[in-house]
Amino acid sequence: MSRKKVLLVVLAVFGFFIFASVIFIIGIKAAFDSKPIIKDNSVLRLSLSGAITERFSPDAFGREFEGAAVQLHDIRKALHMASADKRIKGVYLRLSAPELGWAKAQEIKRLISKFKDTGKFVTAFLNYCDEKSYYMALAADEIYLMRNSFATINGFSVEIPFIKRAVNKLGVEVEVVSAGKYKSAGDMFTRKSMSAAHREATEALLSDVYEHFLQTVSQTRDIKREALAALLERGIYQAEALRGTGLIDGLKYGTEVSELIKAKVYGMEVAEVADKKLRMVSINNYAKLSPDDVGLGGKEKIALIYATGAIMSGQSGHDPINGRTLGAQSIIRMLLAARDNRGVKAVVLRVDSPGGSGQASDEIWAAIENVREKKPVVVSMSDVAASGGYWISMNCDGIVAEALTITGSIGVVSMLFDLSEAYEAVGIDWETLKTGPGADFPTDKRPLSPREWEQFKQLNRDFYQVFVQKVADGRGKSWDQVHAIAQGRIWTGARALKYGLVDTLGGLDTALGMAKEKAGIAADVSTRWQVYPQPKGFLESIMDKFSIRVAQSWLSENDTVSLLRQLSPATRGALRKLALFQLIRNGEVLAFAPAVPVVQ
Repeated sequence: MSRKKVLLVVLAVFGFFIFASVIFIIGIKAAFDSKPIIKDNSVLRLSLSGAITERFSPDAFGREFEGAAVQLHDIRKALHMASADKRIKGVYLRLSAPELGWAKAQEIKRLISKFKDTGKFVTAFLNYCDEKSYYMALAADEIYLMRNSFATINGFSVEIPFIKRAVNKLGVEVEVVSAGKYKSAGDMFTRKSMSAAHREATEALLSDVYEHFLQTVSQTRDIKREALAALLERGIYQAEALRGTGLIDGLKYGTEVSELIKAKVYGMEVAEVADKKLRMVSINNYAKLSPDDVGLGGKEKIALIYATGAIMSGQSGHDPINGRTLGAQSIIRMLLAARDNRGVKAVVLRVDSPGGSGQASDEIWAAIENVREKKPVVVSMSDVAASGGYWISMNCDGIVAEALTITGSIGVVSMLFDLSEAYEAVGIDWETLKTGPGADFPTDKRPLSPREWEQFKQLNRDFYQVFVQKVADGRGKSWDQVHAIAQGRIWTGARALKYGLVDTLGGLDTALGMAKEKAGIAADVSTRWQVYPQPKGFLESIMDKFSIRVAQSWLSENDTVSLLRQLSPATRGALRKLALFQLIRNGEVLAFAPAVPVVQ
């Protein structure tokens, strides 16, 4: 064979491989970018069970560790698009004890109500009925509970752990300094029960949730408040016990509810739709569409930055025990990117954080101040925006919270772990060389001297002074006015509004309206979100899919992770708090909310 023919063959083979590779990449990309095909007479299925997160972790392993099946970001986007999509006739809301805070529950309920206001139907079906699931179902036209299922309509509770006796048995002494009588973040290490101040603040929170629930249910279902309170007092634990109370519209199986929905879609009687097809599209799938696909695209951009997790220095991350952490450097990078993006007219910071490192919180605060020199920044508070979560919010151009958001906790706490007795018990001896009596401070090898203890307390007091003054400057109050409502006390969003810690009540839509106003964008002008962290590129998405499979495989075989997922939300929260204290430098000043109560 001549050289020319060999060259032609080589070129042909090479060309074939190039062509095949291009086709392969195009095919994969098409699979990743594929949008759902929505047919007429479709129904949007909103299934809420398990953890509901603000937005999935950008890290594949983090997403699997978190275990959330749906993100509020998709719920919001899908309901907004479905309101304008003529192909979507209604929503099938299916609830089964989802794990989320009351502020997220409030926002989901409002989003569903707003969808229903367009004239489309919403039907709710509960596999299991607890107060939070029922609360969200109140937005529906009718509420059905599964036959022969269980219910826990019996009021609200908060469980707070105290581990002083446990750590003392291990030879560990925890030295805690708190600025503010309500700052109880360190009490779990130093007390066996609640202080009077801790009990006062927690009971007020519990009362706010209870009263809000009674008022909302009695108004929506036209039930007398006294009768509803009596039902909660007595407790309802079986589906049949709800019949005749006025709380639900009936007991049905899922298949029966599907037939009812078909009848609504086709405008026929239930007996006439047996041969009709019910077309369902899930929230996750429908959210793959763009607002442009349903005529809702806008030209003006508003940045939406998610600030989720305990605040720490460095980069954001996630693990099974600590949960999601909000790294100062990660969020600052996003803030500066939004600042420098000429197409972005304003920034909405969505905060869902109990705080953490005081220093890291202050770093983020400084970056926000830098952004505000060029464009307005508005905060939208989710379930929790307390202590450090409030620190990063307090000086923004506007603050929006839900009525049941947990916020405030303007106070700081510092902790030192003295392990000298533990080292003695296990036979570990330390010898320390130092140039001065306090050169090894802070240390876990010995107790603090009286002089070091005073310095430790002064550091904490100074940091509190700075915190309160920054709140006063940001909210237009005097130091004494802020101190009176600070001292580490948590408030619901409704009470925070009364005391001037937030500007208005509402969800992300309210924050968007405020951001548009401050950016000089007319209220009737459509906008689009520029979301941070930004979606990953094609190649990163491929690697992400691979990482998710690896994470799923590892998690399925990891007994520790499986055990953690079986624990109650309150217990997992306590473990995460313990782990967080280990990640933060010994003695560092923390702007961290007191054991944020999980109201169940």
